[in-house]
Amino acid sequence: MGLIFVSATVVAKDGMEQELEKALKAVIPAVREEEGCLRYDLHRSEYGSVFLFYEIWESPTHLAAHGGTPHMQAMRDATADLVVGVADVNTWEEVDVVK
Repeated sequence: MGLIFVSATVVAKDGMEQELEKALKAVIPAVREEEGCLRYDLHRSEYGSVFLFYEIWESPTHLAAHGGTPHMQAMRDATADLVVGVADVNTWEEVDVVK
């Protein structure tokens, strides 16, 4: 299997948007240094309360290792009271129809 693409969406509780953004941004440098991380970008919706991580990983093995890193656990702990529900995480495989 080749590259793995990930979209992960989290929604801030009312009034927690800035605090959540700060906590999410804090993890970015450490993740970008992980082996197999090709892209790890944070986006905010026009509404300001929905955040999207767009990620590209070299392999499923690299993605699995990412989820278990101490900095990801620290981010989950730091954001637990700032978000509505759990993150909506989807993994994607590239579909190339032009060959």
